[in-house]
This record gives sequence, C-alpha cells and structure tokens, in this order.
Amino acid sequence: MYAHRILIEYDHKPSIKHQRRLNPSMQEVVRKEILKLLKPDIFYSISGSVWASPVHVVPKKGGMTAIKNENNGLIPNKTVNGWQMCIDY
Repeated sequence: MYAHRILIEYDHKPSIKHQRRLNPSMQEVVRKEILKLLKPDIFYSISGSVWASPVHVVPKKGGMTAIKNENNGLIPNKTVNGWQMCIDY
C-alpha cells in the first residue's frame, strides 16, 4: 500500500472550501466512484478533516455532431458520453 503526504509549513492554516450542491444524477456518479475507490483501499474515510477537498463532476469528452439551424447552417455540438468525478486539490 502506498501513502502520499503533502509537506506543508508548520504554521500554515488550511483554506476551507465547502462542497457545492450536486444534482441527483451527479450525486450518483460521485457515490459510485467513491465506493469503487473505497473497496480496494485506495481511499479511506476521514471524518472531520479540515484538509478535505470538494469534488467536481465534469462531462467526459465525447465526439462532435453537427446540428442544422434555421438558416440551414451547421453548428458543431459536443456530445456528452458520461460524467467523471474530479477532486480539487
């Protein structure tokens, strides 16, 4: 098992960032990802840590499609294939 430590100065105080609200579909993405990382002991639970970071959910990169507008012009549009959880360090 590997442990990662971030060296900080002794008198440094953490900046507290609160978790933003997520809609229910994004909450499910975060829940599944966290359970997946907890199972093989990659992460472990720390309650009440001032160094905890908020998570963000971003769209996975998908392909491009073209949509016609009212002038029969083509407008490029990105497709979303799913969602990905990111941790803001």
